[in-house]
Amino acid sequence: MSQQSPLDPLASTQQATVEASFAVLELCLQELARLAPVDNAEVLLKLIPPLPAASRQLILVELIKVDMGASLQRQKLHGQTLHGQTLHGQTLHGSGTQPAASGDSLPRPLEFYWPAVGGILPIDNIPIDLLLEELHLRRRLGQSPSWEDYQRRFPQLAQTLQLWLAAGDTHAARTRSTRQLQEVPELPLGGVVDDFQIISLLGQGAFARVYLARQISMQRLVALKVSNFGSEEPQALSQLDHPNIVRVYDQRHIDQPAASLLYMQYLPGGSLADIIRQQAHREPQVWSGQLIVESINGHLLAANQTVPEHSPLRDQLGRMPWAEAVAWIGVQLAEGLGYAAEKGVLHRDVKPANILLGAEAVPKLVDFNVSCSGLSGRAGAAAYFGGSLAYMSPEQLQVADPTDPLRADQLDGRSDLYALGMVLWELWQGQRPWTLMDLASNWTAAVSLQRRLRSQAFAPRVFGGSPTERMLEQVLRSLLAVDPVQRPQTGHEAAARLRLALHPELATRLAPAPDSFSGWLLRMPVLLLCAVLIFGPNTAASIFNYDYNFRRMAQIQSVPDILSDFRLISNWVNGIVYPLGLILFLLVVLPIARIVERGRQGIAASQAEISQLWNIGNRVTLICGILWAVSGVVFAVTFASMHAEFGFGRALHFFLSLVLCGGVAWIYPYFGLTLLAVLVYYPLVLAPSMRDPGIAIRCRQLRRCSRWYLASAAAIPLTAVGALVFRDDLPKNLILAGVCLTAVGLAAAFMAFQKLEDSLRQMQRVLGPAETPDQL
Repeated sequence: MSQQSPLDPLASTQQATVEASFAVLELCLQELARLAPVDNAEVLLKLIPPLPAASRQLILVELIKVDMGASLQRQKLHGQTLHGQTLHGQTLHGSGTQPAASGDSLPRPLEFYWPAVGGILPIDNIPIDLLLEELHLRRRLGQSPSWEDYQRRFPQLAQTLQLWLAAGDTHAARTRSTRQLQEVPELPLGGVVDDFQIISLLGQGAFARVYLARQISMQRLVALKVSNFGSEEPQALSQLDHPNIVRVYDQRHIDQPAASLLYMQYLPGGSLADIIRQQAHREPQVWSGQLIVESINGHLLAANQTVPEHSPLRDQLGRMPWAEAVAWIGVQLAEGLGYAAEKGVLHRDVKPANILLGAEAVPKLVDFNVSCSGLSGRAGAAAYFGGSLAYMSPEQLQVADPTDPLRADQLDGRSDLYALGMVLWELWQGQRPWTLMDLASNWTAAVSLQRRLRSQAFAPRVFGGSPTERMLEQVLRSLLAVDPVQRPQTGHEAAARLRLALHPELATRLAPAPDSFSGWLLRMPVLLLCAVLIFGPNTAASIFNYDYNFRRMAQIQSVPDILSDFRLISNWVNGIVYPLGLILFLLVVLPIARIVERGRQGIAASQAEISQLWNIGNRVTLICGILWAVSGVVFAVTFASMHAEFGFGRALHFFLSLVLCGGVAWIYPYFGLTLLAVLVYYPLVLAPSMRDPGIAIRCRQLRRCSRWYLASAAAIPLTAVGALVFRDDLPKNLILAGVCLTAVGLAAAFMAFQKLEDSLRQMQRVLGPAETPDQL
């Protein structure tokens, strides 16, 4: 093989980053796929271009892992032990010669690669994940390696390895499936393979090639993923039907060449990675939704696809400020992840390159790594996940760390949401929260570097301070919480929180500033606020009614002792009604106070509790109305029974005066309590989950009630004022006061109704069923 590496041109860039190392590694693995297993370890050195020492070490370690696995694969195929290599204290050299020794047969041991590779990686500096790879391969042969063997061979790592050997297992060995690196089949452009006419190559990596193809039987364009191993992807993803997930159609297997063909929906609009690259060439001040539209158009033209001419979605997206556009994309992706998680499918590899865009700008998730049961530094993991480390959650990095006992099956959807937070932050800011310039010499070190970053502070590089940006930052910080408990617990909750960035005025209600009016109300005792809203209007109406009827009674000369009897009955009725009202008040409001207190503690309310909260205005109004009506009946009947000359007409007028005053009084507690419950307390108890499946029904019911109360707010006071105007025996200032109070009350009721209408519309859009992607 020539001394000149095909990767030398890449080396000239000298990109001293871990991700650049992984990018070069993937190309090295493509070369190794044609050669593995090598007969001489020096062949591996020729594959590695001149790079910083740490990068060369990382690449070399991964090449050794893959070559060891390839040697085991060949050994199984030939049914014999490779090279007859054994270990009993002897060091095997890169020449491939067989030492004369006896003992347990091994897959190609690590000593095969030394001293040839010692110039890059001294044998006393072997990383733990390389030992675990050999250990895993030996166990695949049915061997039971001993700790004493590894203590003698690698004493510097024996203590670390002892834990896994003592447990009879290793984290690496728990991986159920290993991708054996083989040369990826190449399909002829323009040719026909199975049911597919191959049009062009869309991309390739160490494990697969992706072609644009036409499925002949269906006459449709598809993305055809070609690999030399089967995939669990079709079986797991066939159940997923969501507008933000790339549709996987099926998988076929062919013999010539031997390959697996996975075909899926073709999206010609590029990926989020393309948009992030374009951001680097523009000033942040000019970033907007138009950047996304332009990127999609460029990819459509390059793919000879039609650019949509009349698209309301693209037009509206193009006018969006950048933070709003990022939030909208986040909403779509969060809904997709939430839907997949509900179906029991995790993505495990959310990153910009795995988010594709259609012609209409709808983002879709692709390349679900459904078959990944563990990383652990296994062969091929570095190439497959190397570019993904920067997006992994802390717990997924634990799974990727061969020294950590956390298993992949212990992950849940919150891990994908963390990765989504990383993607959206990078899209919003043009860079990830942390910039890692340190180099890693092996997989374990690369994982450790990323794990240390996760707890470091970060701040936005570009920040305009708009309400949308403030809300977007708040949501992304919650997605990037180290502790999964502090993140949104589902994709739907994350989507609802991201929608708040599109409705910042609603966001202020869910997270009110301490010095805001809502913040002040939240600090006040629930019982006190409700008491003021309930007893305030009713007490004022009671005083007005008492004064009005006292004046009328004073004008009745034909009924003896009428004023003293009026005072007596008033005292008895009020003495009964007010304590009864207080008891009923406590029965209704105490549960609300408990719900609010649980909300302050971060405990989400149940659907029944939310309904109870929303209905407090209606329930209190009903109680007040009944008490006023009962009081009117008691007054009228008592006076009529005590004084026959009082007459039915006066008794009826007396009853109607109480009913009308009660009607005026019950309207204002309704709107006051409903605004308090829906705009102040409801966001508090909703914040822990951001989920309310019954929001649509509740909004519909509340709108219907509010319209009825608004009509009452106009009809009842106007009726009462009309009755006062036609009375000549009342002071004009009393009538004027009634007219003014009616006007003020009606205006207040209308404004409250309008506020509720606007708020309900926003809440239903944020918390209701997921909108289709063509709706902004």
